[in-house]
Amino acid sequence: MDIFNGRTKHTNIALFAALAGCIFMVVLPDIALLSAQKGIVLWAGSILPALLPFFICVGFMNSLGITEYLPRGLFVFTMSVLAGYPMGARIIGDMVRRGEIDLYTARRLISFCSTSGPTFLLGAVGTGMLGSHEAGIIIALSHYAGALMTGALFCGALRLLPFSRAKGKTVRNLKEYRKSGAKASTSSKFKSSQQDIFSLFTDSILGALKSLGIVLSYIVMFMFITDLVQFSGILNIFHEPYAKAVFKGLFEMTVGCSAVSKTLISLNFKTVLASFLVSFGGISVIGQSLSMLAGSGVGTPYFISVKLCHGFSAALIASVLLHFITL
Repeated sequence: MDIFNGRTKHTNIALFAALAGCIFMVVLPDIALLSAQKGIVLWAGSILPALLPFFICVGFMNSLGITEYLPRGLFVFTMSVLAGYPMGARIIGDMVRRGEIDLYTARRLISFCSTSGPTFLLGAVGTGMLGSHEAGIIIALSHYAGALMTGALFCGALRLLPFSRAKGKTVRNLKEYRKSGAKASTSSKFKSSQQDIFSLFTDSILGALKSLGIVLSYIVMFMFITDLVQFSGILNIFHEPYAKAVFKGLFEMTVGCSAVSKTLISLNFKTVLASFLVSFGGISVIGQSLSMLAGSGVGTPYFISVKLCHGFSAALIASVLLHFITL
């Protein structure tokens, strides 16, 4: 067919997936409607109230240029922690595309700068889903400690690879980058001083709503995918409810954490499973992050390996912490 001429294999797969999704929504409208309703309720009940104020504050601080005074690595990690997925990937992708860092540095940074936000971990997952602020603290501690552990492991492994930092292609040298950064900082401060403060705040609100709208869309779509998988009977191969919940979480972490919270297992086990899911992120977060890293050279296998390592590291750390903290 002419429609497929000139298209890449990945584009054709995406086209078939979108077409199949439309067909399933027409054939199974009840499942599509119920999935959308559940996704919206989950987003409105847990995600929106936990993240909206924080997204606005982070965006407002960034528009004022406060974070520009931080070193590059610390800046990316701080924004990744404060704003959550996929902010770290977005900043790193922009840096590579602007020629500020090379592939080696991008891989080093993404190995520990792909995290969720504390408000989501503490508020949405801990208090909102698991009903325990202490569980949220353990999940947050294991999540960030797991990110640093993953970063240490992958940064060490990268030094053993055939290429080194010196072989990475960087458009600007460090001196040029610092001069450019200084000019950008001055320009940003000048812009902030000239622009009305309430206009900046309004822009931060609009940016936060846009980001949360994207999160809502991913939740609804992957809620439909997981419900479709359940309707197909594939989940019947799992005998334990928590195994089905984890399988859902491999697609969308919010859906998985919500499903885990409803299973009849101990709070300790729920905390460990939730630590793995939020740190791995699911296909939804991986897809968002890879789209932000487009053109950076950070490949899909490498990033998936990073997220798997992060997930297992966080689960291990949570298990250790639970020996010292009683929920």
